Amino acid sequence: MSAYFSSQSPSPDDAPCVTSRLVAHLPFAPRKRQRLYDNVEDVLKMHPCFNFKHFKDRAEAMFRWGSEADASDDGPQDGSSSSPGQKSELARAIFFGPPSATPVSASKGPSPAKPTLSFFAAVAAAFALGTLVDREVANEEARIHAAAQTEGVAKGKNAQKDAASSPSVLLALSQQALALFEKTNPYDLDFLVTMIIHVLYMLHDSKARVAYSLLPDVGKMVNVARTMGLDTDPDEFPGTFNLFDAEARRRLWWDVFYYDLFVSDYMGRSALISDTEHTTRLPMDVDEEVFTPACTSIPLPRSPLSLLEPNVSDFKYFGLKCRYII
Repeated sequence: MSAYFSSQSPSPDDAPCVTSRLVAHLPFAPRKRQRLYDNVEDVLKMHPCFNFKHFKDRAEAMFRWGSEADASDDGPQDGSSSSPGQKSELARAIFFGPPSATPVSASKGPSPAKPTLSFFAAVAAAFALGTLVDREVANEEARIHAAAQTEGVAKGKNAQKDAASSPSVLLALSQQALALFEKTNPYDLDFLVTMIIHVLYMLHDSKARVAYSLLPDVGKMVNVARTMGLDTDPDEFPGTFNLFDAEARRRLWWDVFYYDLFVSDYMGRSALISDTEHTTRLPMDVDEEVFTPACTSIPLPRSPLSLLEPNVSDFKYFGLKCRYII
């Protein structure tokens, strides 16, 4: 738990937060992260909800923030431990005065903002899902390998698989971070994104049944979405949300609506959301590759090259899924 606090000896008033030591619990190798991103993106093609390109950019910014915070923590604490380069700069300033201005080429860009615990939980959940997909691929490869090779080679393959990152550990880390965030912060969109990824993780277990624990989880998703006002269309609050956030709120509400109907129907229960209890309209079909928080107009999807090669960057499937449940 100490990884959730900036100080090694936190006071009773210190709230848990994201630290560089906490980020270090996530897969840090860039190539492995990219493979997990690809796995999650493949899953989201069948279960689209949030803008994954924007999510990935924010996740990479979190890792950059973690690296910078870790470097600053390891920096010198007093003048006696200054590096030779710092001593040279100090001597130059004493004899020739401080530099008049920092060269443009030497200036650095703005440091990434400190991430929230809810977004850290979302990234950990996404990596858990991506690692779960990796395990499924590894299991299939091991099965094929065992059928073609000797038993001894197959055991070596399984030993290599067991040494890999555990999706259950990453999921537990996500659930822990989300619980701590909930105790000290109001709900935000990342909180619901994390819960939706948790649902996808539970559904993505290659078993022809739905876990009974999903029913209370989806019920909480519905109540959190209502608490955040997602059941009311953002256009009813002029000037409150930008275009990107308004569409994100619509997407999350309709995804919660979808899982409420799907899981409740499977369990033989009535859905919690009725058609007359919300005014949130369906999200628009956009070009996901260029849709960012800076957009002031909806970027319409590009025309597909052909019927056999549809445009993979549009959001049409999500709208079709929502219309199916109306």
